[in-house]
Amino acid sequence: MTFAGSRTSPPLVSVCIPHWQVGDMMRICLRSLRRHSCGVDLEILVVDNGSRDESLDWLRSLPWIRLIERPEESPANWPMNVFTAWDAGARVARGRYFVTMHSDVFIQRDGWLAPFLRELARHPQAAGTGAWKLELEHPLYLWQKRVVGEAVSGLKRLLGRPGRHDTHQGRYPRDYCAMYSREVLLRHNLTFCPEPGEITGGHAIARQLWQAGYETPLFPVWEMAEHLVHVTHASAAVAAKPGLKHSRAQQRAEARARRMLSSPWVQSLRQDAALDAA
Repeated sequence: MTFAGSRTSPPLVSVCIPHWQVGDMMRICLRSLRRHSCGVDLEILVVDNGSRDESLDWLRSLPWIRLIERPEESPANWPMNVFTAWDAGARVARGRYFVTMHSDVFIQRDGWLAPFLRELARHPQAAGTGAWKLELEHPLYLWQKRVVGEAVSGLKRLLGRPGRHDTHQGRYPRDYCAMYSREVLLRHNLTFCPEPGEITGGHAIARQLWQAGYETPLFPVWEMAEHLVHVTHASAAVAAKPGLKHSRAQQRAEARARRMLSSPWVQSLRQDAALDAA
C-alpha cells in the first residue's frame, strides 16, 4: 500500500471511512486494511464527525491516512453525517474507484479488492458493485450459501438466465463495503444522502446510478465473507447498557460479535502497533 504522504501519482482505489469516537473499532479496521493491502495502489480517507476523545489524536498521528476533520458535526446529525462524510470524501479522493466502508468492517486476508475490480471490469455499464447484507454467521452456514449459490448460478447460466448477482432486481451494493466509479459520482453530482423513504446511502446511490443508466452488479455474499467481516452489532456487544433488553436474535448477534472481537486474529491487530507507523 502506498502511503498517502508519499504519493506522487493518483491511486487506483480510495477507501473512505466515517468516524465518531469509536477508537477501538477504527484501530482494528485501519490496521486490518494496512495488513492486507500490501501491493495495492490505495489511499485511505477517514472523515471524523466531531470526535472529542483520544481517538481523534490517534487518527492525527497516522501518516498513511488522509484525515478530514469536521468539528461542527455531532451525534445529533447521525446517520446523515455518515452519508455526507462519503460525499465529502468522494470530492477530495484521488482514486479511480471510491470505496465506502464502515468502521466495524475488518479485513481478514489479502485480495479483498479483487471481486470489486472484477465485476466493474466484467460489466461495461457498471458504475458500482458490492455484495448484499453480510452478518456474522456460522462458517457452515456460509459454506452452504456458497455451494447452493454456485449451483443455482451455474444452472441459470446453462438455461441462459442471469443469476441473482447479475442483475440488481431491487438489490444494491450495501454501503458497509461497496465500490463505485468516482468519475461517475462526480460527473452526475450524485449523493449518498437518502431521499425520504430510503434508509441507506447504498440504496440512494444505487437508485441514482440506475436512473442514469448504469448497472450495479452484485457478487455473492460468501465471496465477501471470505475476505472480511462486518461486525454490525459490535457497538452493542461492547457497550451494552445495563437493563436494556434486546430481542433473542439481537442477543445472539451480540454474542457472536463478542466472540469475534475476542478472537486471536482481532487481538493480534489490537496489539500490533507497528501497523500505525509510516
